Amino acid sequence: MSEVKIFYVAGFKIDLSLSAIIKRQHQIQLEPKVLKVLLLLAERQNEVVTHKEIMERVWQGAEVVPNALQRCIAILRKELGDNAKAPTIIATHPRIGYRLLAEVNWQAPPKILSAASPVPELENRSEKQGIKKARILWFAIAALLLVTFVSVFWPGGQPVQYTQVKPLTQTDAHETYALFSPNTKYLVFNRYAGACKSHLWAKHQDTGRESQLTEQAGYYGEMSFTTDGRELVFSAKQHCDELSKKGTNPTVDQMCWSIATLDFAQALSTPIKPELRYQCQVESISKPKALTNHQYAFLQYEGGRYQLVQYDDLSKELTPLYSSEENYIYHFDYDPSNKRFVIISRNKRFDNQIELLDKDGRLISREKIQLSEEMSQYQNFVANFGLHGEYLLAISNNRLYKIGLNGQLRLIKTPEANLVSVAEHPRDNSVLAVKGKKDIDIARITLGEKDSAPLELELNAQKLPFASLARTTAQERNAMYQPNGEQIAFISDRSGHDQIWIWRQFQNQGQALQLTFETSQNSIHSYSWSPDGNHLAWVSDDKLAVTDLSGNTELFSTNKPLFSVLSWYKENQLLVLLNDPIPGGLYRLNFAKNELIPFGVNQVEAAWVHKNQLIYSNLNGDVFTRPLDKGNSETKRLPHLNGKALFIYEQLLYSVDRSNLILNQYNMEGQFIKAILPLKATAWKVTGLKNNELLLSQFIAINNDIVVLE
Repeated sequence: MSEVKIFYVAGFKIDLSLSAIIKRQHQIQLEPKVLKVLLLLAERQNEVVTHKEIMERVWQGAEVVPNALQRCIAILRKELGDNAKAPTIIATHPRIGYRLLAEVNWQAPPKILSAASPVPELENRSEKQGIKKARILWFAIAALLLVTFVSVFWPGGQPVQYTQVKPLTQTDAHETYALFSPNTKYLVFNRYAGACKSHLWAKHQDTGRESQLTEQAGYYGEMSFTTDGRELVFSAKQHCDELSKKGTNPTVDQMCWSIATLDFAQALSTPIKPELRYQCQVESISKPKALTNHQYAFLQYEGGRYQLVQYDDLSKELTPLYSSEENYIYHFDYDPSNKRFVIISRNKRFDNQIELLDKDGRLISREKIQLSEEMSQYQNFVANFGLHGEYLLAISNNRLYKIGLNGQLRLIKTPEANLVSVAEHPRDNSVLAVKGKKDIDIARITLGEKDSAPLELELNAQKLPFASLARTTAQERNAMYQPNGEQIAFISDRSGHDQIWIWRQFQNQGQALQLTFETSQNSIHSYSWSPDGNHLAWVSDDKLAVTDLSGNTELFSTNKPLFSVLSWYKENQLLVLLNDPIPGGLYRLNFAKNELIPFGVNQVEAAWVHKNQLIYSNLNGDVFTRPLDKGNSETKRLPHLNGKALFIYEQLLYSVDRSNLILNQYNMEGQFIKAILPLKATAWKVTGLKNNELLLSQFIAINNDIVVLE
């Protein structure tokens, strides 16, 4: 069998000489050891091959990182299209080994002609060459017909995939919310200006000249044009000195939301101040769209939910168009050519839905979005109408999808994987996209030490707020110390998408090791150490995943899909989140009994348990406390705490003051004790403290650029 270089498994061609898996002329290069594992399983098809035997045969006694074998199996399953929960190719036998289920077909090595071997006749060669040419001709004709079919019958002439990327901006100040002007002469976008603010910009397509449109930097949201192309419409927010409608003075965290417009032609000549329309609303406003005759539609947040409303700027009247007590609305768009709305929502069965409404908000149709098997039920879709309103283009988990109005979902292949937003070109098949990702590092700071002297930077190096635990360009966050141990867990996407990693200290040096090998591309929102420090709990494919320190993972199904794990506060007891359908529903999970109990609060982002006291924070960072086991007990707010940067250590609370970014120490009732450490504008999200060493996440860069996909 050692002479075999090619074999077939489940329709895939395995070429060991190329170290590749091939299907339909598509070739995927893999590490040789990954295919050696597959070869060994193939040689013993339908037999259980033990972990020990695989390690001895493939690695032959070499020192390897933990979970090397599990990583190989995860890669094979991903590339062969296998499902670990319902395998048809590779079966797992827990604590024993693996078994290849699929049939194997072996290709014998080619025979070598000896000097005495007869040479094929020339006539046969010519005949075979003629057949080969005919096949090539027919293949070319079939390909041409396929291209013609796609260009004619694909809605709006939209191609099935994109193959080329044309960069339009390449700056350190990241861009968002890009769109074309209606006449396609300008690219309009939002460019970061520091301190969480931005300016609106326009770039002339032919000359490349850029024009700043706004006079002052501000908090500006996603833009759209009025139907005549004269004005830009967007949401704007600012700190308010007075909330006249409420008759109260705001706190430092309260913001006013407004609908803002900008005269586009005037702003191209000189930057101007946006004109505020629907002013000073405490509840958030999302993505206003211009209708006709000075009317605007937008999502307004009220009472824990969004509703679609219409505002008449002439009469100053606000009219509700559509709301739902059953479904949670999270996105909308307007189709001016057909004068209708689309609402994207999630129902109590955790289904994503498309709801079409007429111009008056009356329901036309409601369809469930048909998710593929690998998708989470909590996968959101920022979906906007295509050019003619016949379908939606959506971004979800940084990938591009087409959604039919019947709910059918289709992945569109793109040469860029980190997509933030897309907008179709008004006149051709190209798509304008914002691509990029965040660069976040983990820092460990010794309290009481002064800032170290600035490092001499090498080529392409960046100045960091604090020294990083391990400098990468990946997004690494939520570092937490191991209870009763010295290891540090954190979330990182350095391997391509979110995984849980472990930082282990070896003498005077440390090493980051990948602990999980999740094959789906869903984000890990949060996780928790077990109280004894021997396991970690997180969510994988909407299920509870429990991973030991060797990387072995066990999945637990509940009667509802989970969103994230917040705290593992005692044996078998977890605090978890569900979007039910309102985001951030807080539940207690006893996974030994498979029992979920709701606390009756939503919009929760983080939660902790101290003794018998529940402490939790909402999406705004407000912190509350209540007894853990008394369902109807009064909830108390802890006003001095910032839930975006909060942890418990040795019977005390530590939180970063929003106004001055100083880490302070508080007692468990939220009363100030003392200031600990001043932090920095891009490095303040603290996550843990141990032996006088503080863990935090620090933002290095947000690398967003605008490109055209063709």
